[in-house]
Amino acid sequence: MSITECLRAYHNPVAADEHHRLRSWEHCYRYFRRVGPTGLAGERDTAALQLGFYLASWGMYRGSSFLLQRAYTVHRPVIDCLAESRFLPLWTREFGAGEHDTELQPLVLDAGAAVRRAYAPDEPTDTLVTKVLLGTLGCLPACDSLFLRGFKAEGNGFSVLNERFVERLLRFCRANATDLSSEQHRIEGLGGVRYPLMKLVDMYFWQRGRELAASDGLEDE
Repeated sequence: MSITECLRAYHNPVAADEHHRLRSWEHCYRYFRRVGPTGLAGERDTAALQLGFYLASWGMYRGSSFLLQRAYTVHRPVIDCLAESRFLPLWTREFGAGEHDTELQPLVLDAGAAVRRAYAPDEPTDTLVTKVLLGTLGCLPACDSLFLRGFKAEGNGFSVLNERFVERLLRFCRANATDLSSEQHRIEGLGGVRYPLMKLVDMYFWQRGRELAASDGLEDE
């Protein structure tokens, strides 16, 4: 499947159903964009609830996840760290869309590390950390099993969230900028929501992984 076909296979069912599970990301992301970093301090609990429901809808409260044993208040420190002034460039710039975004790589990784520390003494996985960043700042795709299946199927290695992984994401964005931008504008025209570029990257590789899993007789994540 082409990039356009993959993105539409993912998004068309979501666009057709206002209550679709995958819209949980959209509600969460829109909330954080509306409130912005300066407004989070005054809406700390609401922000934590928004983040928690999105994560639950995206499978992060099931099985052995430590979140299953925690109240929504576990997300308060995450809200605090995302509001720190040092992360302002990640609120104002669309990571992956600019020619000089390599200069933001350390800050993106720093944001991931800050989210990880915010959950201490619990130990969040890369999947949880990246889902948090996707739902709030929109600066990384969510590294769940279907995304990684699709990502690796196109010759990309992955072991942990690190600089090499982020570099591969930026290369993919540059190589496919036209197709990604076209679908970004189409989706915004349909629903009025501008999906950040890394969300489109997430959608593409997740859909690729889903198709591969289906061909192997495996269930969706």
